[in-house]
Parts: sequence; C-alpha cells; structure tokens
Amino acid sequence: MAETLISGVVKKLADIAGNLIAKEGSRLSELEENINWIGDEMRSIKTFLEKSDAVESEIGGLADFIRSTCDLAYDLEDIMEEYFPKLSPPRRNGWKGRLGWFLKAKTVRDFAVEIEKIKRRAVDINRRRQAYQVPDVPDASGPAGREEWDPRRTFAHTEEVNVVGMDEHIEELAAEVSDQDLEHRVISIIGMAGIGKTTLARKVYNSVRPSFVYSAWIYVSRRPNPNELLHNIAKQVGLTNEERKQDLEGNLFRRLSLKRYVIVIDDIWQIEPWYALKHGIPVNSMNGSRIIITSRSKDICVRIGGQIFLHELQPLDEEKSRELFFKVVLAAPQDNDEDGDPSQLENIGEKILRKCGGVPLAIVVIAGVLLSRERSIQAWKRVLESIGKDEDQCRKIFALSYKDLPSMLKPCFLYFGLFPEDHEIFTFRLINLWAAEGFIHGSGIRAVEDVGQDYLNQLVGRNLIQVVKRRLDGTVKLCRIHDILHDLCISKARETNFLNTLDNVATSAYSLAPRRVTTSFQSDASNYVSSNLQTPKLRALLCFDDSTTKGFWEVKLRLRNFKSLQVLILTYSSGLRAPMNEIVKLKHLYHLQLGGEYVIELPYAICNLKNLLTLDLNFLEVILPKVIWKMKQLRHIRLPPHCSASSVRGFHLDCHRFHPFEVSLPNLQTLFGLPVNVFEANWLHKLDSLRRLEIYFITKHFIGVLSSANSLLQKLEELLIFSPDDMKSALDLSRYVSLRKLFISGSGIVDFTRHDKLPTCLTELVLYVTNLEMDPMVTLKKLPKLKFLMLERDSYLGEKMVCSGEADSFPQLKVLKIAAKSLKEFVAEEGAMPELKDLTLTKCIPRMRVPDRIGKIITIDPNMRAYETW
Repeated sequence: MAETLISGVVKKLADIAGNLIAKEGSRLSELEENINWIGDEMRSIKTFLEKSDAVESEIGGLADFIRSTCDLAYDLEDIMEEYFPKLSPPRRNGWKGRLGWFLKAKTVRDFAVEIEKIKRRAVDINRRRQAYQVPDVPDASGPAGREEWDPRRTFAHTEEVNVVGMDEHIEELAAEVSDQDLEHRVISIIGMAGIGKTTLARKVYNSVRPSFVYSAWIYVSRRPNPNELLHNIAKQVGLTNEERKQDLEGNLFRRLSLKRYVIVIDDIWQIEPWYALKHGIPVNSMNGSRIIITSRSKDICVRIGGQIFLHELQPLDEEKSRELFFKVVLAAPQDNDEDGDPSQLENIGEKILRKCGGVPLAIVVIAGVLLSRERSIQAWKRVLESIGKDEDQCRKIFALSYKDLPSMLKPCFLYFGLFPEDHEIFTFRLINLWAAEGFIHGSGIRAVEDVGQDYLNQLVGRNLIQVVKRRLDGTVKLCRIHDILHDLCISKARETNFLNTLDNVATSAYSLAPRRVTTSFQSDASNYVSSNLQTPKLRALLCFDDSTTKGFWEVKLRLRNFKSLQVLILTYSSGLRAPMNEIVKLKHLYHLQLGGEYVIELPYAICNLKNLLTLDLNFLEVILPKVIWKMKQLRHIRLPPHCSASSVRGFHLDCHRFHPFEVSLPNLQTLFGLPVNVFEANWLHKLDSLRRLEIYFITKHFIGVLSSANSLLQKLEELLIFSPDDMKSALDLSRYVSLRKLFISGSGIVDFTRHDKLPTCLTELVLYVTNLEMDPMVTLKKLPKLKFLMLERDSYLGEKMVCSGEADSFPQLKVLKIAAKSLKEFVAEEGAMPELKDLTLTKCIPRMRVPDRIGKIITIDPNMRAYETW
C-alpha cells in the first residue's frame, strides 16, 4: 500500500549511501554494513507491500502486519534523514577536521544503535507472523481465472427494477447499436464505480438483441481468463462442444464473420484481455456488428473503440437522486409504529443522500440498508454514521478501483484525503505537493510538473477524480474527489498511517503517529500541536480555512517539535499568526503555503530552508528580504499584489547598493505576483527556466527589459501583466518562441496595431481594459496559431468590429468571447474564422452580420469572466 513511498526512500538511500561508501572506502565497514542492510530491508518491504496489497482481504490478520511493516519503513526513513547528513566526511583539515572525525565517530555509533533497534523490530514482526500463523503472501498476480465466486459478476438476464434517470441514455445508445450502418462499431460506457454502467449496458443489450443474429454477454473483471471468456462467447453464439475444443478462436471468428452480432464486454480493467479476445472476434467486418464495452477507465475504452461513440456517465442530480432513494425506501409496506418525527427522518435521509453524491449504487445499497432497519431516528442516524466504514458494501466495490491503481499513483490518490470534503483543489498546488512529498520526479527533459499533470490525467481517466474546471488548453485547473472516494482515501491511508484527520487521531487505535494530518478547525490544530508527543514523525500539516471559526483564534502555532515537517499549509483568513521564527527552522520543508488577512514579514533566515521548492503566500501584504531571490532550489513563488522590501527603522535593507547582489534562481518555473518595487527589472535576465510570469503594476523599465530579455525568450509559456495606468510604452514579444498564453490588463502595454510585435506561437489571448480605439481584429487575425480570443470589459471602445474573409484570417481560432459594451455592429465575412466553434457575447448584443455557420453557434453569457479560465 505504501510501496511507492518505499521506492522513493530506496532511491534516496542509494544516492546517499553510494556517496558515503565511495568517500569512506573501507574505513567504516560497520557503517557500510548498516547502510546496505537498510537498502536490502527496504527492498524486501517494498516487495511485501506490493504482494500484500492485492490479497489483503483474502488472508486473515494480514492488515496488522502491513501496518507494522509500513511503520518500520517510515522509521527507517526517519533514521536516514536524521543521520545521513551528519555522516558526510569532514571538509576541513587541522583541529577542526579532527574534531569533525571525532563527532562523526559518535554519530556512527548512535546510528548503529538505532539500526539494531530496527533489526530487532523486524525479527519481532516475523516472529509474531509465524506465532499467529499468518500465511506467507503469495504472488499478487495469482493464476488467471482461478475458481472463485465474484459477487460483482454480471449477467444479461438480471433485470434491475430501481432504475432512474437513464431513459435518454438508453434511447441514444440503442439507436447507435441498432442502426443500419454496416461498418463495425464499438460503443463504450465509462464512469466511476457504481454510476450505472452495467445497468445501462444491460438495458440497451436486452432491447436490441432481437435485431442481431448472434449475441453474447461476458463479464471480464480484474483478473480474467481470456480463454474462458472466449469459451463463454462461443457457447452463447451456438458453437458445439467439438468446435469449442478444436480451434476455438478460428471457429468463433468464422462464425461471427458471417452474421451480424452484438457482444457486451462488461467491466474491463486492462487492455490485455481485449488483445486476446480479438483473436476470436472480428472487428473489421462490414455487416453492422456491434461491441458494447463498460469500464472505469477512459483510456482503455479510447484505445479499443476511439472517441466517437464514447459515453461518460455522470452522477444523478439532486432531483433524480431523491426519486431513486425514495423509490427504494418506500418499496416496503409502511410501518405504522414509526418511531420519530417524519420531518426528522426526512432530514436524515437528505444527509444520507448528500453522502451518496448522486451515485446510483450507493443510493440503492444505503436505501436497502434502511429498509432492513426499524424506521426510527436513531436507526437511521446509525446508518448515516456507517457510510464509508469498513463494513459498507459500496466501499468494498469502490476499493477495487484503488487496488487496481499502479503503485506510483496510489499515494497521489490517497493525498486527496488531506483536503476537506467537497474541496475544489487547484491542480497547480496539488502537483507541487506531490513533488514536495517525492511522489513524482522529473525524467530527462521532462519537468516534474509535466509528470504530475500526466498522473492527474490518469486519475481523471480512471474516473477517480472529477474535473471541476479546465483551462483553455484543456488541462485541468480545478478538481475534486467524490465524497465516497474521499472516505475511501482516508480509510485506506489510516491503515498505514499515511495520513489522518485530526478528528480521528484521538479515537483511532492505530494512528498514534500519522505521517500527515489535516484539519479545517483551528482549535484542533492548536490542541494537536501543543500536546501531541509524536510530532517528530509528522511530514505534513495542512490546516485549511474554516469560516465558521473566523476571529476565534489569535495565538501562534508552536511548531518547534515538527523537526521532520516537509509540507506546511496554514490558510486561515482569521487571526492566525504564522510563526515565522519557528517555520524558518524547519530545515526539511519543501512546500510552504501561508495565508491570512494581515501583513507578514519574512525574516532573512528564510534562506535556511535549503530544500524549499514552493513558496505560496496569500496575505494583505508581504515584506520580503532580498535573500529569497538567491534560494536556488525554489521552483514556484506566488506572492500577493502588495509586497515591500525589508527595512529597519524606516531604512530599506538594500545591501546591494554597497555590495553586488546576484540573483540565483536557476530552477524557478513560476513567479506569480512579481513585485516591481522589490525585484529589479534587470534580474529578469537571470530567470533562465521561467515558464509562467505574472506582474502587477508593471513599469516602463520592466516593459523594456521584457522586450529584450534573452533568457526568457526560449521557455516562457504564460505571461500575465496588470497595470492601472496608461503605459504608453509598447512591449515587443515577437522573439518569444514558446509564449502560448498572454493576458493583458491595462492600456498602452502592447501596440495592437502591429501584429509583428506579438509572438507567432500565441494560442490564447485575453485583453482587459486595454481601451483600444482601433478594431483589434485587423491585427489579431494575422496570428496563425491563435485558438482562443477574449475581449473583456473596455478592451475595445469602438462601435464596429469586422472579421475579414481572407484565407489567413484567424485560421485556427476556435473560441471568440466579446464583452465590449460600446459595440453596436459585428461583421464576419464569408470564409472568416473557418474553425470557429464558439462565439459568446456578454454586456453587448450588437447587430450581427455573419454567415449561417457562425450564427448557429452564438450564445449570450451574462456571467463570462476571463481570469477564471487561466
């Protein structure tokens, strides 16, 4: 369950150990022996966890040993982080060097003592396993298609009476399956667990079967036997015993090639079974045959059948959820001895429905449980409290999706449990957190952020994570996790002390030292920090804003005992004070996110955080020491619009006036909120790796440097500029070869009468309060790759806008959004914007003279906002 975390530890161990052993040679053989033992033990733990994760539910008593083994691995990681930095060879000669060797010898002895303790624990875990007769963990893969009953197995003839909200889907899919098009077709149904994929497939299958000569239904499952699946199909389409025994694939292929068939392949998890099935199922026939696939994985369905006939099911809305719930609950005869106020029962029922989150399976299962209980307030409350617990039938079904995840995705998925229920998560921050925890790593020329985006896309594709909002380029900006899966995250993570919520720490029997804790209540955080004795083991503390306690807390968190903390998030809008004097001592910190409605000053000692990758500050104002511009390891900096320089009694500490100050941020990828009054414009030349830049209150000097900043020309992809004044100083972006997104707020920043001052690679452009008097379409139409154009409030002050019909007029533009209040006439000539798919108007309804193809796609949106799409 924690195998990916172990992999990270083993990698870190190999790097550090290889270094030490190479430098020490044979002088410290015991040190080398202990380091090698750690590596061997961690690899053994990793193998054990990989095997046990797949069979945990089948071997009694295994969960306790998984937990003990994870704790052992975590403690090994603690020892590594505490001792390995101290084991580096002394760099000095003379008496300081001799003192260094003396201190190091003591460190080696202490290190050996700690390792001996770990060895004794490892022996004890193995002894207890044997004493209590817990069997060895078999190979996780096991024999394919072993003889066991799968309670989730589906059949075509099993009819479900409690079906709500599927009529349109059934009608649409039945039409796609039964139409007379002779080309072979694969129709895919995807969605999260319990969403109704099998129910929909069954309804469609049973309604269209009479239109086909041959029909078959197979259930694939997580560990299928392809040969048995082919036998099952062969039997259903009428192959004799002899034909099935001799050349099964050939006989089946020939049979299905002759006549029209429909086959349902239900619940497919991997692509490999499909490759095996294709040996017996013709997929290029021209007789109108159809295959219906259901899966939780979008990627698998796309690889099998493409995108055209892909149907993604969504949770039921509130009205349909309530209809299904009461259809089941009221199915049984009413009990006249009902104990409780009906309005209170209805209120509890509504809370249960919210927990189900529109998932039909969850609604039906929970409603069925209610049917088996007395109709009383206490009985219904007990059902509400049980949702998401181990005995919950729904949870076991959802857990299969987690179990099927590749090991590198499991910690990324579990991390969603740290966020509050129904929380909308910015993917920028989520991916940075994964990087801080070591779950994702860059590879070759690929940045770690790009790898994180891939991991997130895989979780979305498996229907484990929901997309709330996408950016204009299709990447995920905001995401969330379904409540049922959120409960699963917390439950699975608690089993191995991966994380816990503070409301569960005190009551959990096995969460004495969780690695990560989260809370939305300030009082919980205060009590935990001040009283918990296990804080040295903590890796992440996430304290989210709880508006219900605003103004409740005016004390500082005491963090001095959190020596191993790697992630710290304090996002309160009330009186919480971030204890900077203690935060700067957290030398293992990788991710620091702070927020509050007050002014904060970063001390010079912030430079002690040598591992810090992300600095994310959201305050009324931040007072910055210049030393942050020399923190070489930083990758992401987010600052509020108002920043100022550190000072003493009114004098700014500008040491570089007397001594040269060299900016050194070679790894910086993101700089949001660049403070022009603190950051020297010429320093931009030093940001060689910058990909995203946001500048408030830009000055002419910065515009001049941006126009000639050779270091930014190659990698900068996104640029956001805000100015309250008319700059009257044209920015030249023509040499930026990677700049895809440009957001301009303010007039006179860019000369939009000259397209040669804009990058030809630009795909997205948003203008806000640019006060243009000349029609911008005359220039912007010449941008060859522009796909999205938004003209927000006061971007254009003219009354007429014309998109000409030349061949090079917006050749790739797909989306055009206009919010110009003064606009009275909009003209699009024939041939203009040939790829346009969306024309949205707001704050203006001008007279339109456009071709029919454009007239059909015009929409009016009074709530259109530009900045939210970035």
